[in-house]
Amino acid sequence: MTKLKEKADFRVSLADPLFFSLQGEGATIGRPSVFIRLMGCSVGCVWCDTKYSWSGPPVEERSIAEILGFCEEHEGAQVVVTGGEPLESPQFPTLIKALHAAGLRVEVETAGHVPPSEDLLERVDQWNVSPKLQSAQIPEEKQPTTLDWLRRTKEPYLKFVVHRANELDEIESVLEKYGLGDFPRSRVIVSPGGKTREQMEHRLFALAELSMNRGFRFTPRLHVMLWGDKRGV
Repeated sequence: MTKLKEKADFRVSLADPLFFSLQGEGATIGRPSVFIRLMGCSVGCVWCDTKYSWSGPPVEERSIAEILGFCEEHEGAQVVVTGGEPLESPQFPTLIKALHAAGLRVEVETAGHVPPSEDLLERVDQWNVSPKLQSAQIPEEKQPTTLDWLRRTKEPYLKFVVHRANELDEIESVLEKYGLGDFPRSRVIVSPGGKTREQMEHRLFALAELSMNRGFRFTPRLHVMLWGDKRGV
């Protein structure tokens, strides 16, 4: 069996079936995207809206060939690899290599506590890194030890889920902690927390203005506003 055939048959464990939607937050909000939600996460954010992705069994397993076929059905869409925590998945490197080889634009959503290899840095077009604030209540060992690798990526963004206005001060502290005081403010994105439109709505205006005044970007969670607390969107 050739290496190409082996890769085509390689199976990926998914927490949601493959789905096509709009990117709901971050720098490419509103962009048509194929979402690949990998199984597994040990970070444990208390407010996580995909806790079903933390442990198995997976909803389905798809081969690389099937994943690429699904992407081809949605011509022009980018691919968002998310989780769970995708970098904890042993299937992540093989998946990324296949997506990159197919000429697809790839975004990765990660908490940042697992540094990617240099090879992966080259193959991923955009990294959306979300260090967790205190409201996530995660163990210290699940915080990144370093984010220096962000400076070696093509399109790096920091994304923070914020529930209260005073957490913007905490974002400033996180930037200093990781030596990112000079990180471009236009690449720091604030998104309001909330699993439903009603939960998120009252945070929108206050956080938008405060983010603007600090030079941070602000994006609502578009998928929540459109579809609420629904999987596969």
